[in-house]
Amino acid sequence: MILLLTPKPSEGGGRPEKPDQAKALVTAELARMIEAGNATIAPLEFGTLELRLTTGEIFHLGDGAIKRIV
Repeated sequence: MILLLTPKPSEGGGRPEKPDQAKALVTAELARMIEAGNATIAPLEFGTLELRLTTGEIFHLGDGAIKRIV
């Protein structure tokens, strides 16, 4: 699965014009992955969510950013 919301910054892309729409697309895809059993999500302190994929990657989802941990 590949989800591309904007072009690369080097190609003149930047933040999406409609960030709420982009966030809704990402949220829907994450929910689909969790429902399919390909990921789990757990709350951490300060409102951060930890997303663990079955392939081993771990991400911290904040209010305005996603940080890859592993």
